[in-house]
Amino acid sequence: MRHQRDHPPINPRFPDTSWGLVLATRVDANAGNALAILCRRYWPPVYASLRRQGLPPADAEDLTQGFFLHLIERGIAARADPQRGRFRSFLFGSLRRFLADDRERVHALKRGGDSVWVPIDVAETEASLNFDARSGVPFELQFDRQWARTVVKNALDALGTEYTGQGQTLEYETLRPCLDPGAEAPSYAALARHLDRSEGAVKVAVHRLRKRFREALRGEIGCTVATAGEIEDELAYLRNVLAVSPTIEPT
Repeated sequence: MRHQRDHPPINPRFPDTSWGLVLATRVDANAGNALAILCRRYWPPVYASLRRQGLPPADAEDLTQGFFLHLIERGIAARADPQRGRFRSFLFGSLRRFLADDRERVHALKRGGDSVWVPIDVAETEASLNFDARSGVPFELQFDRQWARTVVKNALDALGTEYTGQGQTLEYETLRPCLDPGAEAPSYAALARHLDRSEGAVKVAVHRLRKRFREALRGEIGCTVATAGEIEDELAYLRNVLAVSPTIEPT
């Protein structure tokens, strides 16, 4: 894809919630930056859903970026009301209408036809895509599963950044498998040898890591709901949609 504009700098004073970013798009001067952040954080469920609809990677990539730009150009983001629902539901509903209302333009879209300025790493998502072998899986469920995976990944990225900032990169990378219930984690003895610590110290470190992951995950979910009271309900829902998927489950 051709990129005809430089990537806009991120404004550090932007609100750190997804709904806050949507509201920031109402100000023309902030629209591009807000779009870039939203696309960076939440393009995987859009892209994966399009791939599961049969689009090849190149078209799915172009259409994903076009969709986020569409939210700004058509004023959809500016009209969104955070009090009317969760950001996940807003994004999915907007995507479904985008595909239905712009069918002719979607089919006519060719790679490079619409140049936008938000680079996305499709290789990483392609490598992690687990296409459901069963037929008839609803589009919304496909979207929500990838949304749940994205929320978990964002929380893990934030956690890794936190540990790195504290000079604890080795500890995080060593203990990271302990967060995955779908994989067999190394024994405390093996972890202790690798980190040159006692098993007791490693148990404490794993407990702290799991606690911080739960907090990071709730913080990530809190960015996508209107009120703090919705966090537990959203967490329970995401846990359910991941129940049949081999990935880290919300704790």
